[in-house]
Amino acid sequence: MRLILLLVIVAAIAGYFTKPDEPQMREAANAVLSDPENLSQGLDGLGATLAGQRAYSNYYVAARYSVTLDQRVLVECWGGFTQVQCNRPNEAS
Repeated sequence: MRLILLLVIVAAIAGYFTKPDEPQMREAANAVLSDPENLSQGLDGLGATLAGQRAYSNYYVAARYSVTLDQRVLVECWGGFTQVQCNRPNEAS
């Protein structure tokens, strides 16, 4: 039991020191925005560049970065352990 607790503590400390910072997250989000799959996503990317809201949230062992336009999330990124994963949320039908 002590070994498991020690491993969890070590993983939390490693996550804290290796979480991506805001410039890394912004770069990954911009890469997703600059690669649209259709015309609508291209226009959203242009709108986000001109008037989009960007928010970086620090969760100590992970980070979240989102790009919104008119209260719609265009790109959401999660990062931890030097890795960043960005995607476009699915549109509700």
